Amino acid sequence: MKIETKRFLAGSVVLLSLVVAGCSQSKSTSEAAKETTEATSEVTTQVASNTKTDAKNPAASFDWNAKVAPMTKYEQTYVESNSGKTVTMNLEGVKKAVEALNEKKKSITDKKVLEALKLLDAVFVNQENFDVLLKATGTSTQEEFFTRIWNDYMVNFLKEARPTFTNDGEVEYQGVKYPIKVYGPIYLKVNTNALGRAAAYTLEDYKVEGDTVYLKLKAPRVDLYQYEVQASYQTNNKAFFDGMVEEAQKVGQTDFTKALLYKFIYRLAAVGFRGDGYVNLEGMDYYDRNQHILAIKVDDNGNATIDDTNLANLLQIDMKSANEANKKQSLNKVNH
Repeated sequence: MKIETKRFLAGSVVLLSLVVAGCSQSKSTSEAAKETTEATSEVTTQVASNTKTDAKNPAASFDWNAKVAPMTKYEQTYVESNSGKTVTMNLEGVKKAVEALNEKKKSITDKKVLEALKLLDAVFVNQENFDVLLKATGTSTQEEFFTRIWNDYMVNFLKEARPTFTNDGEVEYQGVKYPIKVYGPIYLKVNTNALGRAAAYTLEDYKVEGDTVYLKLKAPRVDLYQYEVQASYQTNNKAFFDGMVEEAQKVGQTDFTKALLYKFIYRLAAVGFRGDGYVNLEGMDYYDRNQHILAIKVDDNGNATIDDTNLANLLQIDMKSANEANKKQSLNKVNH
């Protein structure tokens, strides 16, 4: 990958946890180049389709209803770029994390806690149950869900950090117009997809006060470097990605909105603009690096709701706000 490309992906947007906080440490050549053969072929085929046959609007063919399948087999198959050999690695860390979470749940008798945990499960364990989150946020579809959190949370969050941000911004690249109000929500969904491959999270503590369930946990996070890896496999689309980097560099220091949007489009193209597209999480196995402290409302009838601040934390969009608001609950690593 060119140095210019790495600068484009790593620079200019240092304020967004969903954009940069998941960036990993430097990797060896062999480790960075590993990915599944299936994912590589699917991505290359799909991005070629979207940038050619559906070039007028990749968003038009985006499948909002797509869901990432849960991990049921605790192993990962990689193809080494140098040797071409297929290597299957057992994910012992993931298996142990799943077993530990299941045992922890068995010890919990409070029904409100169990209902609250269903929202976490819908993100990290099995996104085929994502409808649980839709219900908890009063939305009916994934498109409505991600568009709402973009408009109601992300726009204000970005404007506070960078007053020049505008939700009316767009870029035109190779004859295609990309409005940020359309592709911002799409990027949120695709980045959330990756969290569904965690299979587990580490529940450290919980506390119930009336209708509020406080949860302290650690969870894996998205390895944003893998968007670069996915893009690097697409040799037939090298001109598409290189050209986008060049255009982004022209506005990198002058137009925050366009720079951010180019980053989103690059990453979406890296996974073929697929509704079930995703990249790997950090680490070669289970690596629960992100700290979450959440507050979820559960009434006496078992109906769970979550506000935007805690939802942004759960989806690893903005970790700081909810963590700081909820840390006063004195949640520790204790056994119940």
